[in-house]
Amino acid sequence: MIRRRSQRFPALALAALAVALVAGCLQTRGQTKPDTLPKVVTTVPNLEGMTSEEAAVELKANLLVLGQCFCTADSRWADVTKPGLIVGQSKTSGARLPSGTLIDVHVYSPTLREVTPVPDVLGMTYDEAVAALREAGFLPGEVTRRHVQDRRLYDVVYRQSPEPDEPAKRWSKVNLGLYGAAEEGFVHMPRLTGLHAADVPAVLIKLGLQQGTVTYEPAPSASLVGTVRAQSPPIGTKVKPGTKVDITVYGR
Repeated sequence: MIRRRSQRFPALALAALAVALVAGCLQTRGQTKPDTLPKVVTTVPNLEGMTSEEAAVELKANLLVLGQCFCTADSRWADVTKPGLIVGQSKTSGARLPSGTLIDVHVYSPTLREVTPVPDVLGMTYDEAVAALREAGFLPGEVTRRHVQDRRLYDVVYRQSPEPDEPAKRWSKVNLGLYGAAEEGFVHMPRLTGLHAADVPAVLIKLGLQQGTVTYEPAPSASLVGTVRAQSPPIGTKVKPGTKVDITVYGR
């Protein structure tokens, strides 16, 4: 019997607003720079005043990718912006950069230094656990997998660190152990072809994989720009966690 428990904690209005800032950042860890210069050059939009979710959408529309979110509790922002909004970005707006470039952002979060109990996500699916962690103001960290035969347990959390109810700083990471179908020490490559390039890091992170080289080739139609055409290793291949995955993306 799978135990699904959701523990919620009362939060201040500021904390509720600030939780939204991490939603678009949790799934972006494709930090490896492309070895091949892409054929597309795009303009960096102005992200200040947006939430991280809004920034992720805006960057995706410009063929760019949201990188890391760095929270700042600096009180100098208190009079000029609201909690949970972007106050700075790693690349200046208006700059011309290759598509696929990662743009890091700085977000105002006055609740950054608060300490709060870690929610109990044991028995939840990965997606449910991430939602519960975000709601409580935490980030999902490293994911490890344990082989099981029972398909009903796939993607269910069997271990977390810090443990449930353990006090931890808000916005700190909670590492998760999931039951999975892969053999011990291996994962199977997912299908990346057909996805938008900006969505690839989230898929890889969930499986403990890394984004490798990104190359570009002209798209046969405008509707395919930004879509993954090929991947290496191919779908279904058994690979070790931490393996770098190369993709080919349609450009203009």
